[in-house]
Amino acid sequence: MAQDITPSPPPAEPPSTGQPTGGGLAAMPAAGRPVREGIVLAAGIAAIIGSFMTWAKVSAPILGTMTVSGVDGSDGWITAAAGLVMAAYGGMRLRGQHMPVAAPILAGLAALGLLGVGVWKIVDLQSTEADMRARMSGEDDPLGLGKAMSAATQVSVGSGLWLLTFAGVVGAVAMVLIMIGRYRAVSE
Repeated sequence: MAQDITPSPPPAEPPSTGQPTGGGLAAMPAAGRPVREGIVLAAGIAAIIGSFMTWAKVSAPILGTMTVSGVDGSDGWITAAAGLVMAAYGGMRLRGQHMPVAAPILAGLAALGLLGVGVWKIVDLQSTEADMRARMSGEDDPLGLGKAMSAATQVSVGSGLWLLTFAGVVGAVAMVLIMIGRYRAVSE
C-alpha cells in the first residue's frame, strides 16, 4: 500500500503585512467595484455590434426578403464610433486610468446620440412603412392588387437597431449615475 506523503496545510493564520489577501475585484467592497463603468463598456460593445447587425427587414411577394444593416449607410458608422467612445471610456475607467473632466461628458453624449439615432430610425422605419402602405393601396388601384401587395408586405425593425437603442438607454443611464457620483464625491 502506498502512503500519502503530502504535507498537511498550515494552520489558519492571518496574512502578514504586504501579502495579498487574494481576490482582486471580488475582494473589493461592493461600493468600490466599478460596476457602472463596466456597464458603459458593455453598452459600447453592444452598440458597436448592433451597428453591424440588421436594422430593417422587408419581405414582399415577388421581390423576396431584403435586409439592411446599419453600416450600409453612414448612420451605422457614426453609431459604431459612438459605441467606440463609450467602450473606450468604460475600459479606461475599469483599468483605473485618470480621465479628464470632459471624458464622461463625451461618453454621455455618445450614449444619448445612440439613443437618439435608435429612436429616430425606429420611428422613421414605421412611418415609411405606413406611407408605403398608403401609396400602394391608394385610389388608383381598381383591381385591388396594390392593396393585396400592401397587406402581404412585411416591414420590421431589425435586432441590431433594437440592440443599438437598448445600448443607448443603458449607457445613458449609467453615464448619468457616474456623473452624479462624481459630482457627489467632489462636493463632499
